[in-house]
Amino acid sequence: MDPTKTPSPWAVREQVDRLRASPQFAGSERLLAFLHFIVEETLKDGGATLREAVIGNAVYGREPPYDPRIDSTVRVEARRLRRKLEDHYAGPGRADPVVVSLPTGGYVPHFTLNTTPAAVEMDAPAPLAEGPTYTPGFGAAVAVMPLRALSRAPEDESFADGLTDELIYALGRAQGLRVTSRAVAFQAHGQGWTVPALARELGVDAVLQGTVRRQDGMLRVTVEVSNPKGFVIWSDRFDAPDHEHLRLQERIAATVLSRVRLDSSAMRASRISPGPVALEAHARIYRARQLQDQQTPTALYEALEIFQRVAEGAADFARGHSGVADCQCDLFRLGLLSHAEAKATADAAVRRALEIDAQSVEALTARATVAAWLDRDAPAAEADFARALRLGDHARAARLYGVLLTILDRQEEAEHLFREARAIEPFSVQQDIAEAISHYQGRRHAQLIAAGPQADGQAAGLSAEVLVCRALAHVFGGAPNGARTLVGPIERTTAKHPDLVYARAEIEGWLGEPERGWRLLATSDTVPATAFARATLAAALNDEARGLAALNHAIDRRELSTVWLHTDSRFDAWRDRPGFQAVMSRLLPPKAAVQAG
Repeated sequence: MDPTKTPSPWAVREQVDRLRASPQFAGSERLLAFLHFIVEETLKDGGATLREAVIGNAVYGREPPYDPRIDSTVRVEARRLRRKLEDHYAGPGRADPVVVSLPTGGYVPHFTLNTTPAAVEMDAPAPLAEGPTYTPGFGAAVAVMPLRALSRAPEDESFADGLTDELIYALGRAQGLRVTSRAVAFQAHGQGWTVPALARELGVDAVLQGTVRRQDGMLRVTVEVSNPKGFVIWSDRFDAPDHEHLRLQERIAATVLSRVRLDSSAMRASRISPGPVALEAHARIYRARQLQDQQTPTALYEALEIFQRVAEGAADFARGHSGVADCQCDLFRLGLLSHAEAKATADAAVRRALEIDAQSVEALTARATVAAWLDRDAPAAEADFARALRLGDHARAARLYGVLLTILDRQEEAEHLFREARAIEPFSVQQDIAEAISHYQGRRHAQLIAAGPQADGQAAGLSAEVLVCRALAHVFGGAPNGARTLVGPIERTTAKHPDLVYARAEIEGWLGEPERGWRLLATSDTVPATAFARATLAAALNDEARGLAALNHAIDRRELSTVWLHTDSRFDAWRDRPGFQAVMSRLLPPKAAVQAG
């Protein structure tokens, strides 16, 4: 084992699935729940909150709350888990690609790649569950169990009960989902049944459970869904300030509903139910969509890997293929893939998804995105976005349709779609990015400035694109000091974005501090950056010759950012000059504009 090599989160989760099937863990459901909890907490934030009391309440659900001074359960179970992991890797798991260990004296697991010669190749896709993808039935049946307030404080218990009701209400309205009633769920919960017993007694395909805990003025809600065998197939976490409880309950329920939908026209019509393969494939798609929502290069490549594995492992499951197409479009948008590469792969993936399900909302959205971003065919994109939204609520369709309408200078319609997308999926980094870009390009600088947060410490967690758009809004909205507070966060988040790699130097250039920008522009050929990024840096330095040359190169490469040349404030100083007019004459307008003219 080489401790200097770290496996991806996807590879770690694949390894946890292998451990679930290990003979060493047979019959150890609670120990597997312990393992799953500490792994997910570590993948999310490095295990910063993994303390004995937290684990005791989250995994073992003591009443009254777990007190490590009088209860040694967590310490005893941790020792059992260490022994079972050691036994697994000494026996059937000696060739597993990832090693999960739990160091003595703590509860944060370590993940390393196994460099044993016999180790399984990391590129080998893990098979999906055995059995049919779908079975005859009437949609997916879900039991929403009462969420637990780990603190047992009355206000937290009230919040947990309210959120349970919101989840039952939200999921019960979805096409293709059947949800057990509140009375039945609470009665079953009182029986103390295990998840397999619950699934069997209630006749459901999945069981949703969750916890609520308060920490440092924040509420943390963790939601997990288990299959009928009791294994967690996906989990999610939501953090928000502990005020506006009612609105927070609604936002969490709406986001869970948006992400839990099984995108199948036959499922929406309640003609089929999910089989073992569909449940496993959906779990992987959920993980991939969580990663895709981050919109960072690393997360997108990891999401693409998951989508590809689902597409290979479930031939009659459209969502893997549409996810592959979506990732191609996102990677192209960030300047990480060439137009030709993204176009070829996305087209093939969309065709296959629609062959499987011609009324897949996700597949139609993917085809619309290809038409909008890769083909610049606005009429075709609008038709597919509208068709997708007629078939069902879909945050990505509404969000990207809104961006397209911003490009077409149809601001009011775009704002309506952004509101619709935010209502469908309130917790979404992609939504934050889409709104920030559209508001900046629509020159609604005051709106972006007011959105905040603006200080360095408050900006933690915001995406690179949101930070850059807000900084530019400060620059062109007449509030330069606000832009200065964002320089530090921008530097920390943009290094791996080819379209934003010069962002810090550019912002400093606009603020009258050009030294860094001149140094970078002089060596720009050695930096993995898009041509559009070089053009905006040159604009900040008012180097028109190099800026126009970079813009011509960006147009040659069909970089997506060139769609904003009509509106981007950074080029206003050159807009009436002959050289810039010549560049604009080369820019292929959207087909809708050609037809209107």
